[in-house]
Amino acid sequence: MGDLFQFSPEEFFTFFAVLVRVSVLLAVLPVFGDKVIPAPVKVLLSVATTMAIYPGLVKQGFVRPGDAAIWSESTWGIIRTIGQEALVGVTLGYTAKLVFDAIQIGSNLISNMMGFAMASVYDPHHETQTTVVAEIQVAIAMLGFLALDGHHLLLHGALDSFRFCGIGEAGLNSLVQSRLIEMTGTVLKFGIQLGAPITLVMFAVNVAFGVFSKTMPSMNVLVLSLGISAFAGLVVLMLTATEFQTVASNVMGRTEDWMQGMLVAMAGR
Repeated sequence: MGDLFQFSPEEFFTFFAVLVRVSVLLAVLPVFGDKVIPAPVKVLLSVATTMAIYPGLVKQGFVRPGDAAIWSESTWGIIRTIGQEALVGVTLGYTAKLVFDAIQIGSNLISNMMGFAMASVYDPHHETQTTVVAEIQVAIAMLGFLALDGHHLLLHGALDSFRFCGIGEAGLNSLVQSRLIEMTGTVLKFGIQLGAPITLVMFAVNVAFGVFSKTMPSMNVLVLSLGISAFAGLVVLMLTATEFQTVASNVMGRTEDWMQGMLVAMAGR
């Protein structure tokens, strides 16, 4: 216990750099960084996680306190290094968050086609307006993610980030930009795949109501279409629940590969 708080200046700066990366990462991650989690809980979790992984990082050589004697010599060196650690945390958190953004895109597409866009609700996780279908599917995906130990995967990614990209080694380059563009395109593709079955059914329903409106002008197509579109969408939503689980699992299965690929790109390898 006597040596617990006897840090040298290099060890203190190194521990603080690790804490910055971990805290920023946990603040952005989809599970740990939700708006509904109080800020004191996030701070305590960040400190506890850093204290748990720091001895292992030093022992394995992923973090070298002696290097802090170089980058901590000047104020600019400290600001630059801490900024790089924050950049790594934000980039990794954004990469993991893209997985749930794909589900959000597909769910909002489904809701718009079903006519639920008019009945939007407040989403406390993103502090924006969203639809009921999106809330249900994101909640299901979140529970599936936790059931598959996805939260352990995210914490492992935080620990593994120091193996790929040490303190002060991160940077933005053309490879990082290309990977971000590639991941964004993949997210849009998965979102369209999630919403494709109901979108096709809703398109067929709208075509049928268009034909009815021409053949029977006296029929109130607007009133009928709202109820029938919602009912047909819910039926297809239940029938395609298995496909939703398969596509969502496929998306979430790429989280670790995306995070590692982004770390390699930021390290310039």
